Amino acid sequence: MKLSKKKFITILTIILLIINIIVAIFIFVDIQIIKAPKTEVNIDIVEVNSEEIIIDAKLKMYNSNSFQIGLNDFVVTSMNYEDEKLGELKISGGTIQSHESRVFTEREKIVLKETENLTILKNKITGKISVTFLGIITKTIPIEVVIITSVEKLFENLEIPNIEIEAHLIDLSEEGIEFSAKVNVYNPTSLVYNVNNLHLDFTTNKGVDVGNISIDGGSVKTKSNSTFVSTGIVEYQALDAEILILKLQGIAGARVGGISKNVSISADASFIVPDLKELVFGKDEIDFRIPLQFKLTLKGILSNVGFSIYNPSNISLLGDNLKCLIYRVDGEKMTLLGEKNMEKCYVQAYERVCVKTQIIIPYLNYLFSGSLKLIPDWIVLRIEGDFHIAGTRQAFPIALNAYFDPNLIKQKEFN
Repeated sequence: MKLSKKKFITILTIILLIINIIVAIFIFVDIQIIKAPKTEVNIDIVEVNSEEIIIDAKLKMYNSNSFQIGLNDFVVTSMNYEDEKLGELKISGGTIQSHESRVFTEREKIVLKETENLTILKNKITGKISVTFLGIITKTIPIEVVIITSVEKLFENLEIPNIEIEAHLIDLSEEGIEFSAKVNVYNPTSLVYNVNNLHLDFTTNKGVDVGNISIDGGSVKTKSNSTFVSTGIVEYQALDAEILILKLQGIAGARVGGISKNVSISADASFIVPDLKELVFGKDEIDFRIPLQFKLTLKGILSNVGFSIYNPSNISLLGDNLKCLIYRVDGEKMTLLGEKNMEKCYVQAYERVCVKTQIIIPYLNYLFSGSLKLIPDWIVLRIEGDFHIAGTRQAFPIALNAYFDPNLIKQKEFN
């Protein structure tokens, strides 16, 4: 039986109508029963430095439906507090089988600007879930998730730089003791540190503050060292101590996207104070001269005594409590023949100064103070006293001996 063209079109129209009705019923039913996948979103900041933030976006989805679903057009948009776009990454989609999980990950780099207000990082995740019916009809459901991350929390556990300090005594000057200070700073973080307000305090082991040195800081690059060096003057009172306690204080600041964070830095060290005599004369022997001339007078033997010393340092010295003593030596026995205090001796830097005095030795003392001999084995001239750094109480004692031939006739003219 042949169908007319009109009947064929009518039957085809009815079949298509029935199909559409059935599909519509399925779509309606499926829309009612489709479940959005259980979604876990993690936004992790994996690295932060002064120029960029690197984040990892991870989406874990579980399809609880009895049919396959597809994920399409997933985008993570990073914004600041004012919803200004900072960066964007696309997450490759795919399908998730019924009652299965799948993880989608991508990494994003956000380039920072100094003007950006980045107290928070707002990440908006958008995408679509799709379901395909009868292989030809696709239904999509939009998804939008916003994750907010506090950038300020990045600073909560900010690592403090490692600090090492060294101090070296350079020289003595009229103003005080010149020190050099070296501070080495290691930055263990991925942020650039700016180190400033560095000052090194000097305190004696008795708790007396004797000065400080300011040190110019600067920047310390990520995971690297920087060394800062400076010089300064410390009070002479530091020489009264056996040990100086050095304490460094300062500030290290980091900055990320308009947010700055400062951390206090400190370090301690000790410095053993050298002997003052070593500071003044260094490794050189003390250059001194003790001229002596004897003359016979009616009252006794007139001893014209001189004492000269050269100051090799760049500071002025003051000789005080100077005393001249003359002994005769007989074997191991020393007998004092006479003594006299000498005037104070002011010696400027790199100059030689001589102080003179006279001592009368009675003939009886000279001739009969020995054991059995009139003439001693030696005449010893001894100079004792203290030398101060001019204008301070810092002093070191001296005790110098000079041996002379007891034959008075051989004494040369006194200079």
